[in-house]
Amino acid sequence: MNIGNLVIHKDDYKKIVYVLDKIVDDKAYISGLNYRIRRVVKLADLELAPAELIENENKYTNEYYSNIANTRHRNNKSYLLGRVLHLDGDKKYLYKCLDLYKAIGVYANGLELEEKLMPEKIQDLLIRLNPDILVITGHDVYNQKGIKDLNNYTNTSYFIETVKKARQIRGKSDLVIIAGACQSNFEALIASGADFASSPKRINIHTFDPAVIAIKVASTSISKIVNLSDALRYISNGEAAFGGLETYGKMRLFVWLRGSIW
Repeated sequence: MNIGNLVIHKDDYKKIVYVLDKIVDDKAYISGLNYRIRRVVKLADLELAPAELIENENKYTNEYYSNIANTRHRNNKSYLLGRVLHLDGDKKYLYKCLDLYKAIGVYANGLELEEKLMPEKIQDLLIRLNPDILVITGHDVYNQKGIKDLNNYTNTSYFIETVKKARQIRGKSDLVIIAGACQSNFEALIASGADFASSPKRINIHTFDPAVIAIKVASTSISKIVNLSDALRYISNGEAAFGGLETYGKMRLFVWLRGSIW
């Protein structure tokens, strides 16, 4: 078995496809091909992913992308969509999301940033880039040893600190925050200041899920509350994967006086 192989874990009944990122002695470092999860497992517990499973997962991902991309807004000058800053702990996920933003017509700055570095970098990024919407995501895992203890989550605590740092300089009326990855502590992320977060049922989320929420916020008027249910219909696990609070959108209409001589 070699670095870069697509594999599955023998005991994973859901049969998620992983990428084999690194091997150290008898340990394997793996990350989801299309789901935001990273694990360290015994190399002996892995096997090569069947071609049919890889094909099915990629087919779902491509259909997911197409369903969102086909909702592209009219290309006119009557409105300005909200601007996104997307921080991602994984480059392959980041690039996929940036492609989706581009297909929709949402302006997005994206930065690959290790989850533990996000808290110290966020305030400078917000000051320099001044986004309307902040996505904080990457990888996370809950170890099933106690739902309330943040030590039982790989990266939730880093996401929380990033949200808190962001809120120190940008209030809820100025910045919409979407935070979390697979199995993240939803309640703690919302309590720390996020508007939308994963994962209420501590399940795996897809690469595109945080971006879908961001696109919905970016394309909802500032005078209207985001219809989260409308966004969740694109997400296979719906409200089990993402939840949030009543939040106004970030799209603005241009207004002008006919015959203006400015």
